[in-house]
Amino acid sequence: MNGEATKPKPLPTIPPYGPNAIDIQNLTFTYLAGANGSSLSTPEDANLVLEKLNLNLGTGSRCLLIGANGSGKSTLLRILAGRHLTKSMDPEGNPSATKVLGLNAFHDTRLNFHRAYLDCDWGMRNVAFVGAAVPLMADIPVRNMMQKLQASYPERRDELLDMLGIDLDWRMHQLSDGQRRRVQIFLGLVRPFQILLLDEITTSLDVCVRQDLLRWLVRESDNRGATIIYATHIFDGLDEWATHLYYLNNRGQCGWQGKMQDLDVYQKLKAEAHPCKMLAIAEHWLRQEINEAKANNQKEKAQGALAHQLDPTDNQGGFGSGRLKINPTAVEEPKQEQRQGRLSDMMGNSGVLDKVRRVGN
Repeated sequence: MNGEATKPKPLPTIPPYGPNAIDIQNLTFTYLAGANGSSLSTPEDANLVLEKLNLNLGTGSRCLLIGANGSGKSTLLRILAGRHLTKSMDPEGNPSATKVLGLNAFHDTRLNFHRAYLDCDWGMRNVAFVGAAVPLMADIPVRNMMQKLQASYPERRDELLDMLGIDLDWRMHQLSDGQRRRVQIFLGLVRPFQILLLDEITTSLDVCVRQDLLRWLVRESDNRGATIIYATHIFDGLDEWATHLYYLNNRGQCGWQGKMQDLDVYQKLKAEAHPCKMLAIAEHWLRQEINEAKANNQKEKAQGALAHQLDPTDNQGGFGSGRLKINPTAVEEPKQEQRQGRLSDMMGNSGVLDKVRRVGN
């Protein structure tokens, strides 16, 4: 055993919630807002990322989330992780709900002690003139990261350290991308979870570590009843891993969902002893999307994070960022008004600096 063990604090109690650990009803979601900063009222106001989604997963399920780039997989996982607020009504006025363990996925903070979410943005930052997703390079050993959490679950900690091949004396600024990913997974899984959301988290892992992790997750769901959703584009070793499958098409809608045993094409490939069943299923569905888009001469839209940023010239009802202001009462083409900045903006002193006069002088 590494380190000194401490008794973990009691976790918030989750009330009985029925057979489904995850329950999404009629979810519609977009990142865009109206000109006044309000939420959308009609589906035509902007391109929807997710539209009229329903998802029901029983306790102990292992669900593979399949979809093309930009289909909304990461958005769906972030909603379930409580990163995005959703409405109780869809744009057409129909009831909508996103429940995790019977609780509101965004508002109920008790879920933070029973839900784990791992994506590829951990330990990254944006650096001006360098780019996005630059690794944080703190000189800190793994044993000093989240020390109380590690000490609260010593047996689980040691099991994960052995399974992931992590040395507690590793220093973060000296690690490769794959080693950093293993540390992230270790810290994210130390506390026992009821819900685990994985967003392409195994991309940097070597073959052996990835397979050991997948087997460990099977034991977590079988022995402890943990519910897992795993979004990935790498299907090696997943033919028998999942109990459920959810296909998210390029319109942000459900293409298919259910138990693996109910998917006819899977049963057919299984009977034929196909060597890569999940890869064949994913390619079949996604190839249809590509061929349909080509036939309709449709181009794939940008779906990165910056594609959803608000227009900086839209002041969002006074709450948007940026220094430009548009005069909404002007009949002719709107003109950009010069902002009058205060000296306190730069020097901490009172007074007003009229930028127009300074330029004139």
